[in-house]
Amino acid sequence: MNRHTSSPQQLAEKFSATALINSLLREWNGFEINNNEIVFRNEHKAISIVLDNYSKVGCHAFKNTFYRTTGIQKEIISFEVFVQELFRILTNDEQDAGMRALCSRIKESCQNLVDILKHRRSGYNALYRKQGLSFIDAEQALLLGHNVHPCPKSKSEFSRRDHRLYAPEFGNAFFLRWGLLKKSCFYQNHSKYFEDADWFSDLYKRDQKGTVDSEYLPFPFHPWQFETLKKSGKINHLINSGDLIPINKAGKLQWKATSSLRSIYCEDSDYMLKFSLSLRITNSIRHLQAAEVVRGVQVHEVMNSDNGRQFLAANKNFSIMNEPSFLAIKYAPKPVILETIVLIRENPFNKSAEQESIVLSTITQPNPYDGNGFLASRNIEAVKWFSLYLDNVLSPFIMAHANHGILFGAHQQNIIVQLIDGYPCGVIFRDCQGTGYTRLGYEKMKTEVSSLDLLNGNILDDSMTHALLGYYLVINSTFSLINALATQRACAEAELLDMLFQYLAETKKGKLLDASFVDYLLHSRTLRQKGNFYCSLKGVNENTEKNPLAIYNEIENPLYKFSKNVCHA
Repeated sequence: MNRHTSSPQQLAEKFSATALINSLLREWNGFEINNNEIVFRNEHKAISIVLDNYSKVGCHAFKNTFYRTTGIQKEIISFEVFVQELFRILTNDEQDAGMRALCSRIKESCQNLVDILKHRRSGYNALYRKQGLSFIDAEQALLLGHNVHPCPKSKSEFSRRDHRLYAPEFGNAFFLRWGLLKKSCFYQNHSKYFEDADWFSDLYKRDQKGTVDSEYLPFPFHPWQFETLKKSGKINHLINSGDLIPINKAGKLQWKATSSLRSIYCEDSDYMLKFSLSLRITNSIRHLQAAEVVRGVQVHEVMNSDNGRQFLAANKNFSIMNEPSFLAIKYAPKPVILETIVLIRENPFNKSAEQESIVLSTITQPNPYDGNGFLASRNIEAVKWFSLYLDNVLSPFIMAHANHGILFGAHQQNIIVQLIDGYPCGVIFRDCQGTGYTRLGYEKMKTEVSSLDLLNGNILDDSMTHALLGYYLVINSTFSLINALATQRACAEAELLDMLFQYLAETKKGKLLDASFVDYLLHSRTLRQKGNFYCSLKGVNENTEKNPLAIYNEIENPLYKFSKNVCHA
């Protein structure tokens, strides 16, 4: 299919099928590769999708061509029919509730992508011709979403109007909603090192130019979430009782959604805001959990400990967008209403920011309109780019674990790559809720960081550590980058995988306090990866899953063959 003449519908189906099939192939072995097609079959029929490019790291590219074969008859079918037939083969039960729900989410996700691709078509290619992308342009350039997920653009609780107003891909700006909340209902937690405890009052004064009665404190809401919360009996009770007074006046500050949608950005604010949103995106209802937001506060204290300062001093090309404070509404009998939680995130990308800083998921994404993408648009050399990525982006995360016992949930949407002349020179990490620690980290920091507790869920054993860090940092992020470089520049995945192996082998020769994760990557026949297809089919809410490894499965480790070659050399 010629991408330059393809309709938004055709493009949306192509990329929806790509994310769907790549997620399935990582979790299900009941397929064949025949005549450059991925084939699924049962005793009655076979369906297939045409390969455009086969990937050693599981990021295959597909053409928007689908077939159904019955006996000797082979016919072209639509994407919608392909999905229906695929699920009949997978489940053998057309009444399966999970199948029907996931089919609906896939259809909705595809339609959302159609709307996005229609809206962005006229000006999108010009982004890639810019000398330097701004932070928010790069965030809102992520049109395709998670590249290995069955329904990456699903937001079923959003109306079409909501989608256009609040989804980052449409680039719209909007205003915060504010309420005046009785002090007795107001909850705040913040790091002991955080010196801006009144940030919410300062933000209110700047946004609303108003004063607040001494019995109340200003409380910020995402505008969509506020309308959703008004349907709640708890919030209505607070409004009717006068404990919460809604402010209907539009503010002065304009905000835009970042790639995660519930985190919003204003170039005139020192902080970004991240909200609970009552909608399912990928695998989770996006309510911030109490344990998650406390971990953001914890990371701020960890980075101010001796161990944290030593890590930052040894990795000067690494920084964190800290999340040192959060708010919520208190409502008995529970401590807080989870749907009201809002946290702040440091904003280094204000008007004066000059460093080009681009989220890795935008860097790895193909340009949906012409197939090239960010890496193809820059005059870069792939091997040099990847070498600098290893030194300046991957290395700090490896060293955080090996020498400091800190585990950052560094998937490609949480890694912001800093660039000079188009090449990686540093990395900024965001989204502290997924941060954990090994026993090494616990022992180093337990006397300085009182919230570190062996029983609180984020002091992890080796099995959990290797699975989570291996999936986020390597499978999700680094393998996606390897595929993007290989398909957009003149190099092969095998060459970049060899570079990754050599980097890890050289790192192992250094004085690492804990080399277990590097050994896992170098010598394991398989790696564990998060089963996004399974999560979606079973309706698993990832954020509240008690055992994270229950949703993980094993895939072949493409680095293992290099280990065998070294062993037999």
